[in-house]
Amino acid sequence: MKTILAVAALIAAAPAFAIPTPVVVRVLSQGAKFIGDGMGGVEVTLVDVATGKTVKQGKVIGGTGDTARIMNGAPRGERLATEGVATFATMLDIDVPTQLQLTVNGPLKPAGTAVSLTTTRWLIPGQPIAGDGWVVELPGLALTAKREGGRVVADVSMLCGCPIAPGSLWDAKRFRIDAWVGDKRVPLTYAGQTGRFAGEVPAGATWVTALDALSGASSAVKLTP
Repeated sequence: MKTILAVAALIAAAPAFAIPTPVVVRVLSQGAKFIGDGMGGVEVTLVDVATGKTVKQGKVIGGTGDTARIMNGAPRGERLATEGVATFATMLDIDVPTQLQLTVNGPLKPAGTAVSLTTTRWLIPGQPIAGDGWVVELPGLALTAKREGGRVVADVSMLCGCPIAPGSLWDAKRFRIDAWVGDKRVPLTYAGQTGRFAGEVPAGATWVTALDALSGASSAVKLTP
């Protein structure tokens, strides 16, 4: 009897065997496609919620994906990612269900346009995340602006770099770009170049804002005098 109890104690004390568990992260731009190399990629950090320890860091890299598949409203549950889509892939060794915290930060280009988002989920040992993996959607637009004499010029794209232009999937007509002088809006209009909006703006403008009326994506940038 003592022998049986001793063996049972040894088994209970033995370390559990860690099971390799794949994690795939992909990042969508609000109202558009996957964010990838064209915009400098997206930083990824994975943290074990229980311990607070960072377990993996890296970057989402690759392409923006199949436009028709992503933008035509695929049925719920249907995969959006195709070969070459921007991805961060890693393998974690875990022996128990583990709650992970994911933080993504991007796009990394142009400078100053990055948006951060943090979310959590449970990872089950040996069980990959089904479908497209751990997909998060970053809200916002990539916006830069500058003053050129009496004009303000703003360059805007979706976070994936998808182009804003008349007649495109991201039609310039649905975007409202404004310079702000105090509490007064000064509209900027499409300037004939993809993603560019401009207008005569009085001195004293401090902010430029951008809004996609269809997706709700928005951004703001402080204007350098």
